[in-house]
Amino acid sequence: MQKVLQIYAGTAVVRARAQLQANVGAAVSGKNQAQAAETLAKAAVKPAAKFLDSLLLMDSDLWDAALLKEEKDITPKSVMAEVQKTIEGVVLGLDNGSMAQRVQAEYLRELISRIEVLENKS
Repeated sequence: MQKVLQIYAGTAVVRARAQLQANVGAAVSGKNQAQAAETLAKAAVKPAAKFLDSLLLMDSDLWDAALLKEEKDITPKSVMAEVQKTIEGVVLGLDNGSMAQRVQAEYLRELISRIEVLENKS
């Protein structure tokens, strides 16, 4: 059951992050969401944001190995900043106390704890 909830949480968070970016892009540019999403798709994505999306879509058992790989332009602090933005923009925007909020928050807290452990080792 835990794996199913993790798959759900990862997929839901990635989709919500994309939707949030489209909403913000539409508000900033004055375009509709479809046009803003199209513009965002063409825009350069921060390496840490792309890396976070890949982490969210993979099995949580593989996080440690992925986090240990040294990537240019990706630091534990930059990934942590993306996770914090995701919590603020996505998870806190869900209905307070809902099952979706609890599952997604727990999933991201687990990722934060893994990042912190690896950061303290280095």
